[in-house]
This record gives sequence, C-alpha cells and structure tokens, in this order.
Amino acid sequence: MIRSVRALGRELVQNQARFFLVVSLAALGLRILLVLYFPAVSDDSRFYADIAQNWLRHGVYAITNSGVITPTLARLPGYPAFLAAIFAVFGAGNFRAVLLLQVLFDLATCFLIADLASRLFSPRAAKAAFLLAAFCPFLANYAAAALTETLEIFFTTLALDFAFRGLGIGDLETPAAPRYLPWLGCGLAIGGAILLRPD
Repeated sequence: MIRSVRALGRELVQNQARFFLVVSLAALGLRILLVLYFPAVSDDSRFYADIAQNWLRHGVYAITNSGVITPTLARLPGYPAFLAAIFAVFGAGNFRAVLLLQVLFDLATCFLIADLASRLFSPRAAKAAFLLAAFCPFLANYAAAALTETLEIFFTTLALDFAFRGLGIGDLETPAAPRYLPWLGCGLAIGGAILLRPD
C-alpha cells in the first residue's frame, strides 16, 4: 500500500523512538547547559527588550532615550513581540524564560530539518540530519542568545518544509488536505521570518 511521506515520517519517529528520544534529550541537555552557564544577553538583546517593555507598559513601539519614550522603527516588530509575550507571562526582563523557550523552537527546527531530509532523500538521511542539527554548535549557541537567529532559522526551515509539501516533494500519493494549505503555511512562515529579519 502506498503511504505518504508524512506517514513514513511518523513511522520513522515511532520505529526509531529510542534514537530520537536519546538525541533529543542530549540536544536539550546541551542547550540548557548553554542557557544556564553561557547565556548571551547583549546590548542588542536589551534594545529589543526595551522596545518590548515600552510596548507592554505604554502601548507604544518605542525606546527609552534618557528617560524619554521615543517611537522607533530601528527594529522589526517580530522579536520585540515575542519578548513582550514572554515578559507578560514570566515578568519583565526575564531573559531566562526567553532562552528556554528558544531552546524548544531550536529542537523543533531539528525535527523540521529531519523531515526535509526525509522528503529529499531517505529515512536514513533524516536520522543523520537530525543528529547533525541537534549537535550543531551554531544552532545550540543561538538558542542561548537573546537574539532573532533561533526564531529566524525556525521560520525559514518551516517555510521550506511547507514549500516542499506544497510542491509535493516526497509525497508518494495525493495528500488528503487541499493543496493550498501548505502554501498558506509557507506564506505565514515567510511572514514570520520577515518580521524577525528581512535579510
């Protein structure tokens, strides 16, 4: 019986559950270690946080300049909105919560990369891609930095995954869902990426 790659991907994770669980836990441990011992909160991070806090407190997309709240267009609204949402739940300036949530986005990126490899090549390639992404020092390091990179990489990978679905790359049968849904997802993911970094 012909099965879609989606079913094959699900089957791959189920059949190789131990592999994906062990690698995920090790990747999670690496990222949490970086968050706890080497968190990167730079001046740029504080600039984003200032915009987020002014947005929350005053309803203005602005920076604080010598005590004066000044509207700004210096940064795109994606990351300040992400920070504002986290600060609203976990408290203003809580970068630890930001970094821990970024770790989850980074792990989701690893699974998306595995899905792309599965669609392009094979389940074996998916495992290799997952392993490489899980222990990529650049991805892991970005997760521990309060900057746009982790979310940007996630949304870019998500857009590619939706585009592959929309093109039918890796599908062995006609999908049950309407063909426009992956393209809608691709467009939304590209929109998310653009709101973080247009470059």
